[in-house]
Amino acid sequence: MAKAKKINLRNVLDEILLEGGISYNINTGEANPKYGYMVSILGFEKQYDIDEITTDAIRDFVSTNVYDLWGENRFVGGWINTDTNKVVLDVSVNITDVTNACYTGIINKQKYIYDCSNKRNISLPAPQTAGTEVQKKAYAKMKAQELVNLLETTIVE
Repeated sequence: MAKAKKINLRNVLDEILLEGGISYNINTGEANPKYGYMVSILGFEKQYDIDEITTDAIRDFVSTNVYDLWGENRFVGGWINTDTNKVVLDVSVNITDVTNACYTGIINKQKYIYDCSNKRNISLPAPQTAGTEVQKKAYAKMKAQELVNLLETTIVE
């Protein structure tokens, strides 16, 4: 397994603005894992005007969410939303199993998860909004498996 490159918090903004995005682990200093799937966790997203984002804003985001960023598979996610011209920061988790990553993304109401190995977004179906929590989770599990089956049978060139 290839190791992710290491950077420090001062470089996060440069990576977002120059490369279009980053996943940065404050615990290990690793950036942009080479394997697994990045999944944003609902409730942590914060948006900034692209002309007004600063390194201090990123430090404040990390300070505010430090307990939720604790762990080897937890990351500060940052990217440019080209539709709104805003920089988005979030708390993300790196999940190695694609079915679990899709399920977690659906449960967290995400539109996409990021495939680190293939450097691409995977579009997710919307979560079920009606029913009990058990029904919503069963629906998410079924949709995640359907999506994985589709991904496994689709040849990407």
